[in-house]
Amino acid sequence: MRSERKYRLNLSWDYDKEEAWLNELSSQGLHLKKAGFLSGAFSRDESARYTYSLDYQPGFLKHGKLQEYIDLYQDAGWEYVCTYGGIWHYFRRAWQPGETPRLYTDMASLVTHYRKIQRMMGIMLLLNMGIFLMNMMNLLLRNNLWTIVIPVVGIYVLLLGLFLYGYVKMGRKISKLTR
Repeated sequence: MRSERKYRLNLSWDYDKEEAWLNELSSQGLHLKKAGFLSGAFSRDESARYTYSLDYQPGFLKHGKLQEYIDLYQDAGWEYVCTYGGIWHYFRRAWQPGETPRLYTDMASLVTHYRKIQRMMGIMLLLNMGIFLMNMMNLLLRNNLWTIVIPVVGIYVLLLGLFLYGYVKMGRKISKLTR
């Protein structure tokens, strides 16, 4: 089997788009081996096709519960593929026409899943806001650093905007399910 690398920016609040992308690649004979921030390693095997699903579960590697977690999904027919960052876990199962299997099959567990992602976005937003304020105090206390201040502010505005957007987007997904 040949190995190929595909590039794509994956954002936590759009993990369902990543699932759709992986499923589309699988229909073309490319199957995920290793996930990454901007790229993924794939093997080519046109004799197989899978349905992929992702799960956000921080802490399993640190607390030694990963195998328990994998076993739970294997019992439900899912194959563990890989992890990214120890928090995003990739699963797959054999593709069946007309079937769209999901790791979360009930609304309550899906809402809990979305809230975990939203909480992470909120924590990252607050942490980066604190770092931004400390950096600004440090830079503004010095003279003649405006050439640094403007790019730093631009970078942080973009970063904070992304986290805020992700937080709000997950909130909308939660409110759609809980109406």
